[in-house]
Amino acid sequence: MAIHPRSRPEPVAGATPLPANSIVAMRIVVIGGTGHIGTFLVPQLVALGHEVTVLSRGRRKPYQSPGSWTRVDMVEVDRQAEDERGSFGELVAGLGPDVVIDLICFTEDSAGQLAEALEGRVQHLLHCGSIWVHGPSASVPTREDAPRRPLGSTEPARPLSSVTCWGAPARGECRRR
Repeated sequence: MAIHPRSRPEPVAGATPLPANSIVAMRIVVIGGTGHIGTFLVPQLVALGHEVTVLSRGRRKPYQSPGSWTRVDMVEVDRQAEDERGSFGELVAGLGPDVVIDLICFTEDSAGQLAEALEGRVQHLLHCGSIWVHGPSASVPTREDAPRRPLGSTEPARPLSSVTCWGAPARGECRRR
């Protein structure tokens, strides 16, 4: 599979188009990228040639630290404080990403603010939920419609379904219900 840099020039008239199985390198922002998923996801994105920025509180290092982490831009940010100011979404958008992968969103309002700020400005917004929203599992596997009893949360136990994205935000298909 071929990797092509994000800033490649426009094709020359008569030039051979890129093969269908090629990957165009993208600028990817990973929110919460030093935790359970990001520790393994971020090095893979770097290995594929993407330009990766990780936003985190800066309180932990990735579980594994292969050399690819030296090519990752790390941004320390307190999401909760930025959300309270109403500035987190714009902070992320200001990084100029093609793709945003949100691994650490806990509230409906936070998800909505991010989706609204990125609408029409990114190719993809991937919101990755966590089984921990359910608290201790009463049964395994835990289904998404199972009762939610999150640990340590003062928020009502509800899904983040008030922000619905159909397709890519760049097509204007993210709506807050």
